[in-house]
Amino acid sequence: MRRRLSGLLTLLLIGIGCSPAAPPASVAGPERATTGAATAAQADTDYRQRVIEGARAEGQVNAALQSAWTPEGLRQLEDAIEREYGVRIKINFTPVQIYPQRLAELTAELAAGLTPSFDLHQTATASALRMLDRDLLEPVNWAALLPQGTPPAIVKADNRFLVVYTDHIGLMYDPTVISEAEVPRSIKDLSNPRWRSKVMLAQYADIYTAWITMLGREQTLAALRAAVQNGAITDIYANEYTRFAAKEYPMAVITSTYYLTALKRGIPAAFASLDFAYNTDHYVAIPRRAAHPNAAKLLAAVLVGPEGQRIAEEHLGISNRYYEGSVENRLEQAALAAGFPSFTWWESAEVKALVLSAEGEELSREIDRIFKGG
Repeated sequence: MRRRLSGLLTLLLIGIGCSPAAPPASVAGPERATTGAATAAQADTDYRQRVIEGARAEGQVNAALQSAWTPEGLRQLEDAIEREYGVRIKINFTPVQIYPQRLAELTAELAAGLTPSFDLHQTATASALRMLDRDLLEPVNWAALLPQGTPPAIVKADNRFLVVYTDHIGLMYDPTVISEAEVPRSIKDLSNPRWRSKVMLAQYADIYTAWITMLGREQTLAALRAAVQNGAITDIYANEYTRFAAKEYPMAVITSTYYLTALKRGIPAAFASLDFAYNTDHYVAIPRRAAHPNAAKLLAAVLVGPEGQRIAEEHLGISNRYYEGSVENRLEQAALAAGFPSFTWWESAEVKALVLSAEGEELSREIDRIFKGG
């Protein structure tokens, strides 16, 4: 019996020794990672080429953009698109003017099943939030299209927005009329009798949501009411700029974009933050069912890229704080150095929630009533 067990054990050991070796364990090494990266890169290349060929077939783009674009600036953008992508596109430009109005138009067009009037929309702040909330925009693989040197932080909202320029909302004033030492530093200061009938307020109720968030509801509404009672008028940004340039009013609550444009055109102007450093991003986006979506993508990508930003700064005076060393970047740093707390619209969960709430809608209506003398 003992010999039989010994024989069986010997056979078992021989069998184990003769068994084929187990295959090596699979290891996710550099080769597999390299293959995945190459596949993704090829997908981006294919996507880029499809967009370029689509844009070539479309040949044009209908764009609602910053009102100050000139024919020469637009021609330079067309040249930049051709250099970057090898395709010539005609830009049919329309001044964007009032963001909420463009939002209402786009919402109505898509709800009715119509082709949007514009292939590329410029927007910001509350209008941008509502575009996302209503699902009006097409996501885009921007990584495959953006020119080299474009800051990645320019892409926002799951690839639905690109930051085309940035600005600060504050007080533009005429330094030949008002000295830096006496310029208002808060919206509460606009009710000072010495500024009677010398101030313009931007008429967009939504922008004051930031002050409500930072200062409180009652303080903000009281400050706006007092300013209007002190003779402040309201207008759209473009008209504020025109009236400031004509020296009708020496102060305007406006965006720094118009301040930089004034400097570019030799108009005496200075800029001061009111209560806090109010940062705002302006975006370009592709609406759903656009007539020329591929051409719009190429225009948007060039607009936010280094060459488009250079052209915009040269012709419009606008800038982008996401580019280190830009005029807007330096303006933001100066506000922080002066001790103003920072507010960035896109990064404030509180202001986003307020804008999209019933309370936010009622606040906008209340501000509108104040501006109409109510």
